[in-house]
Amino acid sequence: MPASCSTLLLPVARIASIVAEGELLYLMTAKSERHTITCRLKDLEGWLDPARFIRLGRGTLANIDAIAKVNVMPGGTHVAVLTNGQKLQVSRLQSRIIRERFLKL
Repeated sequence: MPASCSTLLLPVARIASIVAEGELLYLMTAKSERHTITCRLKDLEGWLDPARFIRLGRGTLANIDAIAKVNVMPGGTHVAVLTNGQKLQVSRLQSRIIRERFLKL
């Protein structure tokens, strides 16, 4: 029996986060639905609106509208908590950028 293929149309506004793991990207929606695609994160980031999506670390992007809070952790790192309950590490470099960006909003 042949494997079935399908295409899912996912509105960008429904994407809460995008996390790279190896060759795969995992898109998590605001309702905690997880979808897997094969694409380079850098390429996908270039297609997304930089006013809506922010890089949290080397392999993670988040929808700014989905960030509920950012917790300060020991050692100067941060964890972004999304409205869907997802917790994502924020790199030290991006922590500074996120602070500056959220203070401007």
